[in-house]
Amino acid sequence: MDIENKTIVITGASKGLGREMAIHLSQKNAHVILVARTETLLQQVKEEIEKLTGDAPFVIRCDVSSESDVSRMVAMIKEKFHHIDVLINNAGFATYRVSENISNQEMRRHFEVNFFGAYYCIKALLPLLKQSESGYVLNIGSLFSQIALAENSVYAATKFALAGFSEGLRRELKPFGIEVGLFLPGPMKTSFRENRGENTLKSPQSMTLDPKKVAATLEKMIHQQKKKVILPSWMMLALKVRYK
Repeated sequence: MDIENKTIVITGASKGLGREMAIHLSQKNAHVILVARTETLLQQVKEEIEKLTGDAPFVIRCDVSSESDVSRMVAMIKEKFHHIDVLINNAGFATYRVSENISNQEMRRHFEVNFFGAYYCIKALLPLLKQSESGYVLNIGSLFSQIALAENSVYAATKFALAGFSEGLRRELKPFGIEVGLFLPGPMKTSFRENRGENTLKSPQSMTLDPKKVAATLEKMIHQQKKKVILPSWMMLALKVRYK
């Protein structure tokens, strides 16, 4: 899939990896639709992209965990676009504590954002994806959907669910010519990493991914419509050896 002139929806686009993807894909002449909860941060990304490219992206304030918000978001997209080519489910939420110390409300919030948020967006935007000549859903998972560690068991559970859903969804959407990709990154230099408590285990800075470089990798995933990419590829083996 050629990125130029493709219409791409990015959730969680106000900061971190979502922001970098929005900027990177805009510079490749894609028509990006930026979705996030915080209006002020969305406007900042919009202004930055407009300065870089001369074109202002379409921004929508939306909490993907809210079915009514997602319905409103899709209605706004339908008014402006006849179809979308790519949906990137990037919005995420994480609390790093042992499961015993995570409240039931926090546990539900993990699933509402990380799993149900992606599910709501896919289901609601599927009619517009079916109008594309080569639709693609890219779910941003985690390396921890393959191996769960202490203090991220609840977060990992949501990403295990997303990984399983992506596999089945790929088979469901194949007859419609829509591909489904799953990206499984290791630790990244974003607010996710910085939000971890002082006493929680953190990867060294030298081992964390640069979100700008990751955005370039995701462009290649979209271009080639890849099914799964693990980055860095060696980290899976290292984790299995370390925590066997």
